[in-house]
Amino acid sequence: MYKNIDGTITLTVNDWLNAGLTADQFKNDSKRRQLEIFRRGIYGNTLINVKSIKRPDRLMKLEKAYGQLDEKAVKSIFHVEIDTEARDYYIKYRKPDTTPLDPANIEKYTNRASIFNAIKKGLNKQIAARAKSGKRINKGTFWKLATDWYMNQMITYPTTPISNERALKRAFDQYLVDGYYSIIHKNEGNDAARKVSVSIEKLLMALWRNSDKPFINEVHEQYLQFVSGERELFDDKTGEIYRPSDFRQKGRAMEISVATAWNYLKDVVNETITYTDRNGNFDYVNKRRPKQHRKLGQFSLSKISMDDVAMSRKSVRGWVYKYISVDVVSSYWFRPAYVVGKPSHDTVIESFRNMFIELQELGLPMPGELEVEHHLMKDMSWLGDVFPFLRFAKSSTDKRAEHKIKELKYGAAKKAGHTRGRWYAKHEAWRAVRNKVSGDYVDPLYQPQTIVADDLADIEKHNNSLHPLQKTYPGMTRKQVFLSQINPNLKAIEPWYLYKFIGNSTDTTIYNNDYCPVNQETFELVDFDSLSRLKPNNKQVTAYWLPESDGSILKVYLYQGDTYIGECLNRSQFDYNENTIERTDKDTDAMLHQNKRLTKYDKFINSKRHELPHLASISAETSAEIEALNVQIIENPQPKGYEMDEDYETTDWASKARASL
Repeated sequence: MYKNIDGTITLTVNDWLNAGLTADQFKNDSKRRQLEIFRRGIYGNTLINVKSIKRPDRLMKLEKAYGQLDEKAVKSIFHVEIDTEARDYYIKYRKPDTTPLDPANIEKYTNRASIFNAIKKGLNKQIAARAKSGKRINKGTFWKLATDWYMNQMITYPTTPISNERALKRAFDQYLVDGYYSIIHKNEGNDAARKVSVSIEKLLMALWRNSDKPFINEVHEQYLQFVSGERELFDDKTGEIYRPSDFRQKGRAMEISVATAWNYLKDVVNETITYTDRNGNFDYVNKRRPKQHRKLGQFSLSKISMDDVAMSRKSVRGWVYKYISVDVVSSYWFRPAYVVGKPSHDTVIESFRNMFIELQELGLPMPGELEVEHHLMKDMSWLGDVFPFLRFAKSSTDKRAEHKIKELKYGAAKKAGHTRGRWYAKHEAWRAVRNKVSGDYVDPLYQPQTIVADDLADIEKHNNSLHPLQKTYPGMTRKQVFLSQINPNLKAIEPWYLYKFIGNSTDTTIYNNDYCPVNQETFELVDFDSLSRLKPNNKQVTAYWLPESDGSILKVYLYQGDTYIGECLNRSQFDYNENTIERTDKDTDAMLHQNKRLTKYDKFINSKRHELPHLASISAETSAEIEALNVQIIENPQPKGYEMDEDYETTDWASKARASL
């Protein structure tokens, strides 16, 4: 078949024979100069110049076997195929300034890589064809041919032209070594295109970041004063003094315009870098820092979010604050803790107490996760021990409580007329009306009790209003969602462990192995095994407790140091009328409880006492004296009731109580 070698269309003697011609015909035509040998070879690889064949019958057989000779079809040994890997490389490439390549450059670089790939394949073909005849390629002729072909590709595959043979070979050799990177122009993304250097840009940003918030024209003025030697600048942390000579180019100060300074300082990245120093971290986090995107959970009590809130109405005693806890999924609000003035550590503890008292009254388990802020919570190391998961929010917008506050404020509270928006609010409906009296803006004042009562009413209305996700919870209120969608994986609340951190504490003493006084009331031990946990000869304990919603105390939990002793119940609930004729069923149940408790106590003590052996001892001398005595002992019946008239070890107090009814 036809081959283009160094611009000459050839075929081998083997191809000649395969077309139906003979070896003698080849030898005779060669002798008579009716064809030319392009290059001699061995084993039938001698190349014949097809265009030099003069015998028509020979050409007819060759064209019949290999088709008509189309010089355009076999003119070039090069064939361009677009390199998709090169295109992907240049699309993903980033300049030193982190910007991508221009689309036009991506196309130019891809075309050049594709052309170089075609030259590489053509070169390999030429080398292989020459090797068959035992000769080397004529590189001068090849690169002249490759250069002409390269320039002809500019119309179809536009790229940077190379008309010099040596320049093309040099660029091609570099491509073989460095690959796609060698084609990229070395000035892409470097400082050659910058109006100011990197050091000058950083100097402008350092002047701009000042917390005094200088204007750009002031920054420009300070820069010119510095580079001209009229102003001295130094690093206030390291003490390093900046030299104007380091910021000059070719020995002279680099003068820039205000517009140039504006372009660099108002660059999106540069402005973000300096935003914290000019405006503070709070504004930076809320206006410049990306936010996390989350989706709502499925079960209530999976996460509780807490935060402090300033009431929108001012009281006669100052601003009223509340510390809230709210369920994230259902938006159900627990009763907040209110205080006039800033919330304190005690306010937070009160908020915890309100939440856990309500959870216990409803018979609900321990919440799975607590979301809080660092303020007022950072010193409460016990939170991680009480809650399975603890999360400290990194910003105010990161807390779910912030969203729930807005729901209540501009929902139930606004409808009831209990919300005063901020005078600077963006939305007109949320903006408060400013009353000006004698040249001063005056806000209406309310009694703290009124503000708290209105807020509690708004919370009650909010909890019993429809849940905002009606497609998920059709017809259900927030409270119904809260009570019906409890996370099944949550564990029960352990008050004895929890109250040590959030409960009220009272130092007391266990009297008569039975009870301890707390808050002017008496509490009896539930389990007499608690006595075994006390230290020797020490019955002083600390009682932790929380009141019920009506203020009563039903249980206390005793600790001696860090050791849990046991639970005590308010014994007033087990008092019974001593007058038999006046007793009710409640009195009967209380008396039965007390008798059972006494039985448990006797059983506890007697079981311990029976474990002890009965020992007696007598000396040998005393034994001999007794044997020597001849004394007659007379026994008479003992008077009943002299020491005791009942056997406490065998008395069934429960049966005795029922018999006395």
